[in-house]
Amino acid sequence: MSKSLKIDLKPVLGAVDPAEAIAFFQQKGYRIGFDHHDVWQQEHQAAFTVAKAMQMSLLSEFKAAVGEVLAKGGTQADFNAMITPRLIERGWWGKQEMVDPATGEAKLVLLGSPRRLQVIYETNLATAYAEGQTERIKANTKLFPFLLYDGLNSIHPRDSHRPWDGMVLRADDPWWDSHMPIKEYGCKCTAIQLTSAMMERNGYAISKAPPEVMRTVVNKRTGEEMQVPVGVDPAFNYPHGGRRANLARFMMDTANTTSARIGAQVLRNGATTWMPALQSGFGEFVGRYVRGERQEAGRSYPVGALTPAMVGALEAAGAPIGSAVVMGNLNKLSHLLGDKRGEVRKAKGSGEAFVATLPTLLSQVGEAWLDGNALVLLCTTDDDLHRVAKVVVRMDVKGNRKTDMLSNSVVSMELIDPKSFKRSGLKNVLK
Repeated sequence: MSKSLKIDLKPVLGAVDPAEAIAFFQQKGYRIGFDHHDVWQQEHQAAFTVAKAMQMSLLSEFKAAVGEVLAKGGTQADFNAMITPRLIERGWWGKQEMVDPATGEAKLVLLGSPRRLQVIYETNLATAYAEGQTERIKANTKLFPFLLYDGLNSIHPRDSHRPWDGMVLRADDPWWDSHMPIKEYGCKCTAIQLTSAMMERNGYAISKAPPEVMRTVVNKRTGEEMQVPVGVDPAFNYPHGGRRANLARFMMDTANTTSARIGAQVLRNGATTWMPALQSGFGEFVGRYVRGERQEAGRSYPVGALTPAMVGALEAAGAPIGSAVVMGNLNKLSHLLGDKRGEVRKAKGSGEAFVATLPTLLSQVGEAWLDGNALVLLCTTDDDLHRVAKVVVRMDVKGNRKTDMLSNSVVSMELIDPKSFKRSGLKNVLK
């Protein structure tokens, strides 16, 4: 905040409770990436990543060290002292030649270094506290309805953030969705909550949100093009505070860019963690599709994940499995949606409500059978006639937008009598 501004911040909420920041950090999954552009926008809310840390064990070690220092209220020096010997022992230090998995090209890259450790630690610490602060702001908007942008706190403040320093907006102003700190690597800006009394006591007036100035940014790794506000790094071009509502989707999208074995391990606790949120998100997605909002909503949404045991069995059987994530492509299930369905079709299960239960159904798999390139799942239901949901998943679907890996896509679902299902000639994946 500029020196000309003086503010009495008492009484005011204390600093973000470390527990809030720790909770955000610990819920993150993992995202293996060769380049920092491989982890894009909202993925930072769901995934812990270190560019060029290409083994899950190495990523786990990084995350454990950051988490331990964060929990103990440690410092950058504590993090460096803890992680540096481990990285040197593992050979992940200095400049080395690595193969870029996206291009197959061997490159001389910088792995561990004091500068890289500083970026890793500061970025994870800052984003954790920013998410914790955002949740606190939302929880206390009635008491503290205004926010003061406090900038110029860095040794080298960003010129693009300078005009915002000292600006006061309502806490629910849409401007904060795209500009709530932090929004760049190394950014030290923050937002201070204010009551009406504090506004009056310090002579503050509500400012007018500055106009949004956009620039076109292209992700050199994926070719994705987007409009990003000036003053916002494209890697952090997402609204804070969405981790709970969007975490499940982000976790699944993240797992869908890695191998089936790794993805299954990351998502193995889905029934008690991400599945309820995924069910809620998919239900809304189906509703939007039915209402005709297909261009905005898209056609595919993750609906579940294969267990590590299922992945192992499928790999052993030589099945064409590239990912642990199961996608629901509503173009494939469109025949089940809408009102114009005959009684025979309805008896087998159809309609928005039935399709929308896919995530719940896939968390209740009782039998799994391999039929060529398809995985046939029999899922328990609360059907009055004691029927099960037969869900067919094709495993050889191409078109993963971030990789060349094959994807899994639900191509049909219906209610059946389990006694009528013919199992002969199929391979049991769960035994």
